[in-house]
Amino acid sequence: MPERTERDWDDDTEYHAALARAERLTRFGMRTMSGVTVLIILAILSPLLLIALFVLMVLGMNF
Repeated sequence: MPERTERDWDDDTEYHAALARAERLTRFGMRTMSGVTVLIILAILSPLLLIALFVLMVLGMNF
């Protein structure tokens, strides 16, 4: 175990490093959730838009 000095009690480098890692992971998690949300919305809306386009094409042919 490393030798402790009198000034070790105010050494916050480990705390700041852990905080930086936590912030990076939080940003990564938020970006991941945002990307998945966009993919889900696209997966839901794409078929609906294709159906609407097909209906408009069919209705347009009848007139």
